[in-house]
Amino acid sequence: MNESKYTEQDLSCEEYREIVTRDGVYRIDAPVKLIRRDGGSTHRVVDATGVVHCYVAPESGLSVTRWKAKDPTKPVSF
Repeated sequence: MNESKYTEQDLSCEEYREIVTRDGVYRIDAPVKLIRRDGGSTHRVVDATGVVHCYVAPESGLSVTRWKAKDPTKPVSF
């Protein structure tokens, strides 16, 4: 059985995260964690309520991810 490895990054410094696609904007309020499978092409974001949002990786060219940090002096925490 193939065991996948996952990388997790803290997003709790963000108020929201938006994924912009050709079809519109998908907004995730209060994101807390970004999860990526090593070698995979999707991102998963867990929000403060425990809901997991999965989307095609931004490097596909089909989407753009944007966010607003809670502390403007620290726009990225990883």
